[in-house]
Amino acid sequence: MENLNRSNFGYTLTQLTKTQKVTEKQIAKAIGCSYKTIERLTGGKSYPSDEMIKQGGTLILLGYERYSKLSSAEKEKISEKIGTIGGGVLGFGSITAVVSSLGFAGLSAAGVTSGLAALGAIIGGGMVAGITVAAAIPVSAAAVGYGAIKGIKALVTHYKFSQEGLDPIWELPLSTR
Repeated sequence: MENLNRSNFGYTLTQLTKTQKVTEKQIAKAIGCSYKTIERLTGGKSYPSDEMIKQGGTLILLGYERYSKLSSAEKEKISEKIGTIGGGVLGFGSITAVVSSLGFAGLSAAGVTSGLAALGAIIGGGMVAGITVAAAIPVSAAAVGYGAIKGIKALVTHYKFSQEGLDPIWELPLSTR
């Protein structure tokens, strides 16, 4: 498949669940949307938004295991780099180029190095700054109350995951194309 679009998204996601032996609930949790959203998309009851196409395309390209290990910030950065989708169609070539340019091409030394450099670039540095940022994250989280943050995050995640209604961030009604 060369392109991912509103029409073939649900089918493609269904095939992913079969080939990678993952459930729709696992996919929803990895993407950060409700299970009902994935259920509607795979059942052809709604169309994916541009953001869903970007995240779904990245999930398909990287595979469930690797995608589920990305942080929210990494997923957002990939989405920003992909940019605007023309007519609800995203080519896998553009996803591959973006993911590779951000250092997610693999867990090789080069992949880790470029990932640390990308993290360091957030604060205007290079790989050494990336190591500092990576080391500072858990220390900072502990300082602001790690337990409280985890509790609030769990509540928000549970709410989002169990949301029943159409979520315009992730899907569009069938009348919109």
